[in-house]
Amino acid sequence: MDYLDMLAKLGVGNAHPGGFAATLKQFEQYPLPTNSRILEVGCGTGRTSCYVAAQGHDVVGIDIRPDMITKAKMRAEKENVSIQFMEGDASSLPFPNESFDVILVESVSIFTDTDKALSEYYRVLRTGGKLFDREMILRKPVSIEINQEITRFYHIERLWDINDWSALVKKMGFNQSKIEGPFLFPETSEDLFEHPDPNQQIDVGSFLDMNIWEVTSKYNGIMDRFRKYIGFILVIGTK
Repeated sequence: MDYLDMLAKLGVGNAHPGGFAATLKQFEQYPLPTNSRILEVGCGTGRTSCYVAAQGHDVVGIDIRPDMITKAKMRAEKENVSIQFMEGDASSLPFPNESFDVILVESVSIFTDTDKALSEYYRVLRTGGKLFDREMILRKPVSIEINQEITRFYHIERLWDINDWSALVKKMGFNQSKIEGPFLFPETSEDLFEHPDPNQQIDVGSFLDMNIWEVTSKYNGIMDRFRKYIGFILVIGTK
């Protein structure tokens, strides 16, 4: 079992940098245009997509994992919002060019072919549309051993720093782009207490599955020991 398996089985809805608090803060700082057509890439169990849809937007959520999509559809039904959820890959989006006004991404791009993903975001955005991508980042240099421990746990190719992101966003042709951060990761418990998820869907038997708690323990250990090295950024780009 890996990190993403654990998130899927526990139905976690805030497993992105800064948690749901960062999501709400982003929307407060950057309000979405009225009646936007919005794509959330890597929607997971659909918490952000459902929140956005409840504000009156036309939302499509896409995720590579069918188990996540199943839970996202159940969440939308419980929250009585209309959303199109579908399986799909961030690096090969199944949409025509210029399909969306806004693309939302929360800790997805580093888990796939990041260059291809950013290129796809740009392709499916309408002219004048905006990308908001919140991702984990390397805040300061680390030893080879620490780097390997983090990348192995998350099954990612490498850790990106702010210079890597700046170069990629510029290469993709986004206008008026900027990168906010890096920010420190908050304590995991803070988000759970401040923004509990009433529609979290946990697989039956998960609390008794030692594999889940082994992965959870490893995650908490990495976040505790390496907090000073890793953080997150918000990438904002306009097509």
